[in-house]
Amino acid sequence: MKKIKTAVIFLGLAALASCKNTPVEKKIALEDKTWKEGIVAEEFLYEEAEYPSCHAATIVENTKGELVASWFGGTKERNPDVCIYVSKRKNGKWTKGVEVANGIQNDTLRYPTWNPVLYQIPNGDLMLFYKIGPSPSAWWGMLKRSADGGETWSKAEKLPEGFLGPIKNKPELLKNGNLLLPSSIEGNGWNLRMESTPDFGKTWAMGDTLPKGKQDINAIQPSILFHENGKLQQIGRTRNRHLFTTWSEDDGKTWSDLELLNMPNNSSGTDAVTMKNGEHALIYNHVWPNEDMNKSYRSPLNIAISKDGINWNAALVLEDSKISQYSYPSIIQGSDGMLHCIYTWRRQRIKYVKIDPSKLVTFPIKDGVWPGPTKDRYEVAVCDWMILKRQKLSAFQFAKDINADGIEMDMGGLGNRETFDSKFGDTIEVNKFRKKSDSLGVQISSIAMSGFYAQSFAKRPTVKRMVSDCIETMKKFNVQIAYLPLGTQGDLVKNPELRPAIVERLRWAGKEVGKIGGAIAIETSLDATEEKKLLEEIGSKNIKISFNFSNAIEHGKDISKELKILGRDNIGQIHASNTDGNWIENDPAIDLPKIKETLDKMHWKGWLIVERSRDTTRVHDRKANYGSNVAYLKKVFKGE
Repeated sequence: MKKIKTAVIFLGLAALASCKNTPVEKKIALEDKTWKEGIVAEEFLYEEAEYPSCHAATIVENTKGELVASWFGGTKERNPDVCIYVSKRKNGKWTKGVEVANGIQNDTLRYPTWNPVLYQIPNGDLMLFYKIGPSPSAWWGMLKRSADGGETWSKAEKLPEGFLGPIKNKPELLKNGNLLLPSSIEGNGWNLRMESTPDFGKTWAMGDTLPKGKQDINAIQPSILFHENGKLQQIGRTRNRHLFTTWSEDDGKTWSDLELLNMPNNSSGTDAVTMKNGEHALIYNHVWPNEDMNKSYRSPLNIAISKDGINWNAALVLEDSKISQYSYPSIIQGSDGMLHCIYTWRRQRIKYVKIDPSKLVTFPIKDGVWPGPTKDRYEVAVCDWMILKRQKLSAFQFAKDINADGIEMDMGGLGNRETFDSKFGDTIEVNKFRKKSDSLGVQISSIAMSGFYAQSFAKRPTVKRMVSDCIETMKKFNVQIAYLPLGTQGDLVKNPELRPAIVERLRWAGKEVGKIGGAIAIETSLDATEEKKLLEEIGSKNIKISFNFSNAIEHGKDISKELKILGRDNIGQIHASNTDGNWIENDPAIDLPKIKETLDKMHWKGWLIVERSRDTTRVHDRKANYGSNVAYLKKVFKGE
């Protein structure tokens, strides 16, 4: 395997005046970076709550030096039962979230609450801004105050007519004593404006709507950064695929036309903070949407560092999973010099991360691309049942011998059994497979339920037991994806009457696999357009598509076009092979370089799994067939 030569980078962050840790000069090669350097602690604010959905967290340090967090929670966003909750970190733990605000108007009318934002007045009250209303285009601003650091709260104050307060990100106190509130409005497009108060809410001033610039930039939810000579910068979310920026040299009274930074934005909230050393930390999803879209998958969640607010260096990857979303982050620097971050974790919980900025190791983000070779996006595996080594330890050695990165490990046959013929209910067997995988460095790409090739997912009475057994196996092996072919008995083209039953069962399966943070990738007989419709009908982010080259070829479709139609977020894994006839390299129906180019542009990453594509003149020579296909896939996708 050819080793990529990477320059060594030296950490040059200046010491923080208030940071107790002495910065240590770091050097690390890009290929050795874990993207976790500097993380001190990470934890959930709660494991379970009385509401199923949460979002839009904010964090602040009160006058006692305690961290205080707030978020909204309820049935789901926009539901009238959505309320504002507050928690404090005491004695090393987060207290139970307490409801502090709701949208009740009277006995018969109630609106949802939205986007809390905390601000601590120096030596004064803790302020809680939030919104009430049926939607972001029709909400209004509210304010509560706490004189005891967030233990108790005043009655709600409605902001003056037209004022919304900070929309998502924290206000900033200027040297002239003015509190600048980063605000924006929705409805007639997205527009930015600043609000301010010179006396912490006794009187208010409204700034002009900012010019959108030559690129007609639709932007909301800004963060404010401080630069030399009193210059201010806004940075944040757009519908234009990029982060925006604008500048002020008069304490935020006027701002330059909006411009786009060469940094991605997937129409998701961001936050940023100017640190005590003068550098800036940005927390955001480093995700480029498809060229014809402005929204995309809210994963990974990243932190970047900049000296000038224009050129950014990659620092951390806080989350990276095929299960979205990790979003709406908030970031501050505490009196301890640490960065404190909080964000939505899959709309299920709120997560907190503590970071030591003196230990960050960064690499330049060039042309908007997160550093690191694209080869790291792709791994190549083979199906254990197709190499005739279903649930056999020798499958790992076979994969090692042909230079595959992993195996797709099957749950076993079905036949007339109630569940799969699997040995993975036995802890001793599981440990043997784990040990073999670790010792040979061959991963398990996914757990397959290949028995459904010939059995009916729509009609089998014990489907729930089968899927539950598969999910339990995923959990034991720490595998994120399960493969489920709907097969001949679940062919939705030939048997459309099966659709309601399949949809219902997949909705259930999505909920179950979501409990372990996994996804089930289904293989269907539909084309990409119809598969997207099916996923929309199922309505679960934990159900994705296992894209099969052979399915597109059988439909007479262009593989690259089908991938683009399906979209990055909907592809769980790829069976990168055709039915038997030729090796992939010799198959005129597979333009692998073009497919890689398409997937690169989509910023997809994941497992490419060889199922078939055997040369019919050597159909029984497994090592020749699978070895040649693995070699060609790795040559094209990984440069090996």
